[in-house]
Amino acid sequence: MILIASSDAAIATLWHKELESQFSVYEVDIHERRALDLCLKKVPFEVLVVDLQLLGESGVNEIASLRDIQPQLHIVIMAKVPDEREEISAIIFGAKAYCHFDIQLSLLPKVINTVMANELWVDRKFVTRLLLEIEDITQAKHQEAKHLDKGIATMTPRECEIAGLVATGASNRKIAEQLSISERTVKAHLGVIFRKIGITDRLQLALYMNRHQQITSIWHGSKPPHQDKH
Repeated sequence: MILIASSDAAIATLWHKELESQFSVYEVDIHERRALDLCLKKVPFEVLVVDLQLLGESGVNEIASLRDIQPQLHIVIMAKVPDEREEISAIIFGAKAYCHFDIQLSLLPKVINTVMANELWVDRKFVTRLLLEIEDITQAKHQEAKHLDKGIATMTPRECEIAGLVATGASNRKIAEQLSISERTVKAHLGVIFRKIGITDRLQLALYMNRHQQITSIWHGSKPPHQDKH
C-alpha cells in the first residue's frame, strides 16, 4: 500500500489521483508530520511518497526516523526546490527516490514501480555527483590522516605510550604505576607532547589520539606509529 504525505493538500490530491488507478493507495492523505508518524505506527506501507517540507527543518535527516518506524518502507522524497547535494544525502539516509514537485504526473507510476523493485529513481547524473562527493570526502580524510600522522611522528616511543594511555582515560598516577615511572615524569612528558602537537590539555590529547586511531585503521589498517614499542 502507498501512503501520500504533503503539507500541500492540492498537490497530494493530484499524486493520489495519478496513482490510485494502478496501486493500492491509502484513502487518507497526510498533511502534517505528527499525523504521519502516527499513521506509520499503525498501518504497514510499502511506499511513502512524502513532501520534504512536511518533514520540517531537519529535512532529509528525518528519513532515518521514518525508517526506524517501518524499516522496510520505500521512501520517495518530493522536493519543491531540488538540490543536488540534498539528493545525495536523501539516498544515503535511506530514500529510494528524490523527485521534483514538477515531475510529470505520468512518471509517478514509474517511480513507484522502480522503488518497489528496490531500485533507485534519481537524476541521471546522480552517480557521477556521488562519486565526486566521495572523492572529496576521501581527500579530506587523507589530509587529516597525514596531519595526525605528522603529529604522532614527532613523539618518542615513550611519549606515544603515555599519550595512548591518556586516550584510554588513565590518570597520571595510573600511567606512572603502569610504566614504573614517577607522576612528575608523566607530567613532564605530557608537557612536551602538548607542545609538539599544539594542544593544551588532556582532553584534547585524548581526542587527538582516538581520532588518529580511527583514521589509521581506515588508511593504514595498522596500529599508530610507535604504539607497539616500549
